[in-house]
Amino acid sequence: MGTKEELTLIVDYYNCCHSILCVRALASSHLDYDLIVIGGGSGGLACAKEAGLLGKKVGVLDYVDSSPQGTNWGLGGTCVNVGCIPKKLYHEGSLLGEFIEDARHYGWELPDNVTHNWGTLKTAVMSYVKSLNWGHRVQLKHKNVDYYNAKGSFLDPYTISAVFKDGKQQTFTAKNFVIAVGARPKYPDDVSGAKEYCISSDDVFYLEKPPGKTLVVGGSYVALECAGFLTGLGFDTTVMVRSICLRGFDQ
Repeated sequence: MGTKEELTLIVDYYNCCHSILCVRALASSHLDYDLIVIGGGSGGLACAKEAGLLGKKVGVLDYVDSSPQGTNWGLGGTCVNVGCIPKKLYHEGSLLGEFIEDARHYGWELPDNVTHNWGTLKTAVMSYVKSLNWGHRVQLKHKNVDYYNAKGSFLDPYTISAVFKDGKQQTFTAKNFVIAVGARPKYPDDVSGAKEYCISSDDVFYLEKPPGKTLVVGGSYVALECAGFLTGLGFDTTVMVRSICLRGFDQ
């Protein structure tokens, strides 16, 4: 690169549908960091930790905007907070209910009125998720990576503005930037009431009360996984899909 204005853009797509856009800027004196990562999910954290192990000065900015229903969460991204981890735990809870039924055939004399407590499961899952949130913070600290619970935006090729939860703003400079912000569920703009009356996979794990009778719109793997554990937990669940389930994914 010949001038300060020249940038190299690298797009890297890899497992779990994460995408990273790396913006590498020319070295300059008096920069705060060698690398700033925007986004604290699986991809961003892996990048930041590795750079820290290599002796680079690294900062991570991670901030979660609330869903339309007001759900937000901590450090770790989709997989930790609203994806693989809570989904598998809820699924395990639903399987245990099936095991209870099977146990009767193996001589276990169980009462007929065995019930499930959604609040107990939700509390246990959220406790585990919070332990992972804290674990990621500790790991970043051990690898000398600075963590900021702030939302970042570029001011120029070397400078980023970080806005914190209380509205305070701080600027940081770096030689390299990695954007690893992931994705969120998209509500249809042409469906009246969708945002007001529907929840997404961002919300289902955090419900204070059991969902009851549920309509799952869509037939992707996320929709089917949610429908599966809801059914296993005893809720009347229907999947509505306009063509076929797992279309274009895994027939």
